[in-house]
Amino acid sequence: MKYLSLCLPTNGIIEWVFPVLDNIFKQEADKSEWEIIVTNNGNNEEFHQKMIEYAVEHKNLIYKKTNAFLFENQIESLRLASGQYLKFLNHRSILEPGAIQWMIDLVKEQINNKPIIYLSNGALGYKTPKMYNDFNSFVRGLREFGSWTTGVGVWKSDFITIPENHVYNKISPHSDVLYWVRDRGNYIINDKLWSRDIDNSHKKKGKYDLYRAFAVEEIAVLLNLLNDRAISADTFKYLVKCYEKCVANFYLMFSIRHEPCSYTLDGFDDAMDIFMNKRKVLLRAYISIPWIIVKKIYHKLFKQ
Repeated sequence: MKYLSLCLPTNGIIEWVFPVLDNIFKQEADKSEWEIIVTNNGNNEEFHQKMIEYAVEHKNLIYKKTNAFLFENQIESLRLASGQYLKFLNHRSILEPGAIQWMIDLVKEQINNKPIIYLSNGALGYKTPKMYNDFNSFVRGLREFGSWTTGVGVWKSDFITIPENHVYNKISPHSDVLYWVRDRGNYIINDKLWSRDIDNSHKKKGKYDLYRAFAVEEIAVLLNLLNDRAISADTFKYLVKCYEKCVANFYLMFSIRHEPCSYTLDGFDDAMDIFMNKRKVLLRAYISIPWIIVKKIYHKLFKQ
């Protein structure tokens, strides 16, 4: 039985995907219990041909070239998967040793109750797994990381209940999957570190309007949950503040410090004062500058 499907949507970046795949196939886990799905909506012909050859060599790898638009490629990968549990994997993420076996063991442990599981990979700082018995608390516990696709997984039995004609969110289709089941009464956030990125830069992370995505689109997802009475008004307000900090950090990184990125950054003004107060966001961004200087000085004096 296949317990785990690793779903890797990509736009075909050779220097990331193949080291990720090589690492995966070095993992010591029974190949009859897991598979990997790679869906490619990029235009790199060299990558495409190399993936065809790679798939021939590895029988538990399924590869498909798709025409899916932007993030809809995520859903294409889920549709091809046959495991009991379908887990997103970023195309730049190198798995920690034993990660596949850990995930398989987790699936086997939870297969009867089928809780909604989010694997936050150390991002939230939770020392032990967090258990929730209601959807509202789970969404609150995710904070702004509900926007992070790679943490998301879904039971195949839950995914197939999403209608084939469902219109997924264009910017955040994974949120439709993550928030599909709202009455399970059993939700888990496990913050164990299970992967690391090959490249931590933002140079090839996609060309989309960064500020609209996080200051408007992601908040609109939460607003829909609020309107459906799936989360409370207090949780909604709390999460807006979490995203406000996130957007302020982006502004500091890319609009003030001009760190290289692939995003479109000219939508900041248009994205403000819909859900977030522009002055608060800018204040959060600029007030962080002295702390950055202090950290750099400390590092020079004491960490060399």
